[in-house]
Amino acid sequence: MTLPIVNISIVVLLGAAFVGVGWFFSQRSQGTDDFILGGGQLGIALGMTSLLAFWITGNTMLAAPESAYTFGILGSLGYGMLGGAGVLLFGLLSKRLHQVIPHGKSVGDFYGTRYDEKNYYVFVSLLVVYVLGLIVTQGIGGGVLLEQIFGIPYYLAVFLTFSIVIVYSYLGGFRSVTGVAYFQVLLILLVALIVPPLVYFNVGFEPVYERIVADSPAKLSLTAPSGLLFATAGALLGIGEVFMDNTFWQRAYAIRSDVVAKTFGLSGIGWILVPLAISSLSFVALAFNRTPDQVNQVAPMIAQIYGGPVAGWLFLVAVWSALCSTTAASINALATLLMNDAVPRVTDDVTEDELLQYGKYFTIGIGVLGFLFSLPRILTMLQMLFFLGVINVAFVFPIIAGLWWEKTNPRIVFVATTAATVVGYTAYFTLGANQGIILSGWVSCLVTYGGSYLRPADFDWSKLQRVGRDITSGGDRV
Repeated sequence: MTLPIVNISIVVLLGAAFVGVGWFFSQRSQGTDDFILGGGQLGIALGMTSLLAFWITGNTMLAAPESAYTFGILGSLGYGMLGGAGVLLFGLLSKRLHQVIPHGKSVGDFYGTRYDEKNYYVFVSLLVVYVLGLIVTQGIGGGVLLEQIFGIPYYLAVFLTFSIVIVYSYLGGFRSVTGVAYFQVLLILLVALIVPPLVYFNVGFEPVYERIVADSPAKLSLTAPSGLLFATAGALLGIGEVFMDNTFWQRAYAIRSDVVAKTFGLSGIGWILVPLAISSLSFVALAFNRTPDQVNQVAPMIAQIYGGPVAGWLFLVAVWSALCSTTAASINALATLLMNDAVPRVTDDVTEDELLQYGKYFTIGIGVLGFLFSLPRILTMLQMLFFLGVINVAFVFPIIAGLWWEKTNPRIVFVATTAATVVGYTAYFTLGANQGIILSGWVSCLVTYGGSYLRPADFDWSKLQRVGRDITSGGDRV
């Protein structure tokens, strides 16, 4: 088989640009704080680009159209709520974080101090599973995309994606990832603003609407049971992802406290518009009976057919940028969580230089694991998202209760998260993915609040105030 040298060269050149920008920002990175939080002084502009570049994932660009193609207009609206609702609500939580745990650097700082050791280890173990799953979805998405549109063999495409991401994440940690993200999000938003209008300009709004009304009227229904179930489960899933993912906790601490709530709020609104715009391409596919080889490739297929070669290439660049930005942010978030939380717990008197080196080792290790797990194509991006959603939703209510209610009982929380995960996956495999997510949330909520009301504990908030003042000694661990 002849390799598409020109297409490979384009990917390598774009990747080299990402690495170059990452190297430039890494020159300003000094010590562990910069590697973890980039100095913690982001304003609204860089804060929003950092949030959007991570949260506009390959899932947004590929799974949002898949949702619309499968569930119709409720799939499009539901996917918009999936991520947007979580970011908007996290804006309220982020303000509280700066008040109760002002020196924190990760979700582990909060969870390990607010609750006990067994809760902490269960949480971190499942968080590692979730983040690796998210990284794998991006790897699979990048491989499939470059293979189908650029003709690059799948394994080579996955290797190129992870190699580039690992290099610039390794160079400067959070500073490099955030610096590159600024340019990636500009590419993504540019394509979201150009490609869908271009496609509809070529095919017309009226023909699309009339054909769907004639051939697939159920896709336009706002009362379809399957669509409503998807929208409900999607909103819960998105909130769970945001609340559990260390990437958002990193950014909550990296953004200045006086603008953090506003930054998350604007980012949530901005994020909702992107999947709505991109998923509109699915209605063109439904109207003109275009069936993709894989359902998550419906948007790039329509962009190429009805937008022309330039639109197809622009869409590819945007999706691949989204995949890279999310993969880099996820690798950095997990590496810094282990660096900030795990290392001080198992190693005494670690120096800052040693801790920084651990962070770089973790970056390489997590990236390589993500690459290896991406080689077999296990699930589509949307399927993986909902499979992991059972875990995400199980921890939403313990996090909320732990931040605002001193009576939340750690023993009850352990029972709640364990029971929610078990019940959720039982329902997932017997009833369906949406039902599994909703049941996981209900069990977690009822057990956390009901159990803590019946058997209240009493928490000393000053413990959280002391966390993170000395990262190299592990902070104030409870």
